[in-house]
Amino acid sequence: MRRWMMVLLVAGMGLVSGQVARADEAATTRPTTAPATAPGQAKLPHLEVDVKKRQVRVECQALNVEMPLEFFCVVKGTNEHESVLRSQVKPSQLHLALLMIGLKPGTPVHYDNATDKWYAPQGPPLHIWIEYQKDGKTVRYPAYRCMRNVKTKKEMPPLTWIFTGSRIMEDGKYAADVTGYLVSVVNFDLTVIDIPEIASSANETLEWEYNPKLVPKTGTRVTMILEPADHVEKDGK
Repeated sequence: MRRWMMVLLVAGMGLVSGQVARADEAATTRPTTAPATAPGQAKLPHLEVDVKKRQVRVECQALNVEMPLEFFCVVKGTNEHESVLRSQVKPSQLHLALLMIGLKPGTPVHYDNATDKWYAPQGPPLHIWIEYQKDGKTVRYPAYRCMRNVKTKKEMPPLTWIFTGSRIMEDGKYAADVTGYLVSVVNFDLTVIDIPEIASSANETLEWEYNPKLVPKTGTRVTMILEPADHVEKDGK
């Protein structure tokens, strides 16, 4: 593992340990009050990590964009015009959260001069869900169902994302912190989470738009839930 990633992992596990210690202390001093953060859980700005469940929950807002999609989620104030969700979470902290639930980043999409060929991104598979309140009830859907084909209007077929991790730039910055790329639906080497096959970002090849049947109105609070693909959940209806 690269040194930078090791630092993130150590810091993350230290954060979890600290949260557990504070929760235990709170239980001792105030036995009738539940701790704000349970053992094995941690909070970072705009996200929560449950190490035991291997689950990351990210605070987001819905978007109803008219443009074809290049992203499922971006940082607020960046490429919102081509994304289903926006969030104020910092990409490097999302990367850290995925390390904390035991995932190791793979390899972003890349071009090899020797073979004159593009290679698809690789990494551990992820399931992504959205959750929000509708008519007083909590509804939950797989993220891929929140997108539909631009021409046929049919829902996107099942999709498993991968944790590629973004790149470290020459100035030492985590690239996704600069671009705001969180979850892509076409390939970007600077995104945290990508799709596992080659998909161009050229405008003429974009094929997905948001699904108004499932995505709530712009500004609605939505939780984006990320889990390893081996974590079984039921499709929300």
